[in-house]
Amino acid sequence: MSWQRPIFHRGVGGASRAVTNAWTRGASTALDNLDVLQWGRGEMAAGQVVSLGLCQLVTANSTISPNRWLYTTKRFFPPPLPPATGITPPTDLTFTYTNVQNLSEYFNTATLVDGMPTTNPAVIVGPVGSQWNGTSFPTGTTENPLKAIVNVWVVYALDGSAWPYFDRPNPVVCDAQGE
Repeated sequence: MSWQRPIFHRGVGGASRAVTNAWTRGASTALDNLDVLQWGRGEMAAGQVVSLGLCQLVTANSTISPNRWLYTTKRFFPPPLPPATGITPPTDLTFTYTNVQNLSEYFNTATLVDGMPTTNPAVIVGPVGSQWNGTSFPTGTTENPLKAIVNVWVVYALDGSAWPYFDRPNPVVCDAQGE
């Protein structure tokens, strides 16, 4: 069985013969290159994310500014369900970063958190994964990490370096002294 692209000798509707023949050539070209077109569409929609990983927040350091922290992360491997014995935890250091930023904090200042004032009522904001201990939000240690598992995305910064980030709201508590 053979197939030949139709050749129009006259137009269809308001389209001329040249236009209808161009349509069929274009359709054939698109079908012949469908895999390349799908790949290109995927690349256009891929954005700038280089990689994505499931990570545990280990520590937070408030060196950027008030109500903003730089986080340390390490790759998180969920335990098997049901729990299994004799499995050696992976030692993969991928996604171990020391300067991870939280996009939810990106525009926070000493007086604004998520666009809202930190007064009236007065609030205390903690790093993601921190639990209020009655007086403050601890920032975690290697031995006692923060209690949060997050998706960490990595993109390229303008200088070409890796820029890891996640996006998660911070814990907030009303300050009893400010009431």
